[in-house]
Amino acid sequence: MTDPFDALASPTGPQQPRPSFTRALRARLLDALDLDPADTAPPIALPRRKPMPTTATATAVIPYLTASDAVGALTWYTQAFGAEEQFRVVGPDGLLGHAEFRIGDAVFYLSDEHPAMDVVSPTTLGGTPYAMHLTVTDVDAMFARAVAAGATPQREPEDQPHGARHGTLLDPYGHRWMLSQPIEDVSLDEYAARSEGSPYRVDVAAGASRDGQPYVDGIWGSMTYTDPEVGIRFVTQVLGFEELVLVRDEEGGIVHSEYRWPEGGIVGISAADEGNPFLPPPGRNGLYVVTADPHAVWERCRAAGVDVIREPEEPHYDPGGMGFSVRDPEGNAWSFGTYAGGATD
Repeated sequence: MTDPFDALASPTGPQQPRPSFTRALRARLLDALDLDPADTAPPIALPRRKPMPTTATATAVIPYLTASDAVGALTWYTQAFGAEEQFRVVGPDGLLGHAEFRIGDAVFYLSDEHPAMDVVSPTTLGGTPYAMHLTVTDVDAMFARAVAAGATPQREPEDQPHGARHGTLLDPYGHRWMLSQPIEDVSLDEYAARSEGSPYRVDVAAGASRDGQPYVDGIWGSMTYTDPEVGIRFVTQVLGFEELVLVRDEEGGIVHSEYRWPEGGIVGISAADEGNPFLPPPGRNGLYVVTADPHAVWERCRAAGVDVIREPEEPHYDPGGMGFSVRDPEGNAWSFGTYAGGATD
C-alpha cells in the first residue's frame, strides 16, 4: 500500500522565484547592507546601442537564437551579415543570458546554451527545425559573403515564382538562413497562376493580399510538425494567427505556408522531413511573439487547455509587462509577452 505521505509529497528541488520577489528581496538586502545598487548589478555591456523604435519592437515575431558559442556567433553575424549588436547581458559564468542584434531593420535575440532551462542550440540538437527568412538588397553578394565566412550553402540563389530571388545556407552555429531579394511585385493570385503545372498548388486565403503587408522586408519564423495540419489549427484557432498562403504538393502535403500575426510578423508551418539531416524531430521548435495584449492570448490558450510551460509573470527584463509560455500539441514552445525594448544607454 502506498504511504499517504509519499503520495501527497511534492518533488523536492530548487524553485525559480518570481521576478518581482527577486527584485524586492535584492532591494531589501542592498538597503540592509548599505550597498550601492550600481556596484552589485550584473555586468551588461552596451556597445553604442541605438534606440529601438517602439513601433518596430512592440508588435513583432522575433527569432530567439541559441548558439553553443553565443559571443562567437555575434562576431560571425557581424562579419557575414553586417549585423549590429545592440546590447548583451552576461552572467556570472561568462555566458550570454541574452543579447540583441540587428541586420538592417530586422531584430534578433541570442543566448548561450542553458541546458537546465531546456535552452539548447542546433549543435546539441544535431540540426535546426526552422529557418530565418531574411530580406536583403543583394542576395548574391550577401550569400557569397556568408559562404566566404564559413557558411554551408544549401541552395544557391535562384529566381522564384513568388517574385523574389533567394538562396539558403547554414551558418557555422547550425542556424538556417533563407536570404531573399525581392525582384518584382507579384500578387498572390499571380503567384498561384505561375505555380500551375508545377508539382505545387498555391491556395490563397479568401480576401488575402500582399498589398500593404510589412513582411516583405521583415523576418519570418518557421515551425516544424509531424502533422502540420495540427500546427495550422493551433496557430489559427488557439493563438490567433491569420492564414495568408498555403502551398500543397500533388498529394496534398504542405510544402509552404504563411501565417501572419495580426500585430506584425509571419510564421511558416511545415512538415518534418526525416531525410533532411538538418531537421531534428518536431517538438524542439520555439518562438517568442511580442504582443501588446498577452492577456487575450493567454485566455485563449487557457480555454483550449494547452500545456503550460511558464505561467503568466512579470519578466525581469520588462518591468510592468507580462509574459508566458505554452506547448502546442506536438511539444513546440510558444512564448508571448510584452516587451519595451530592453536596456537603454
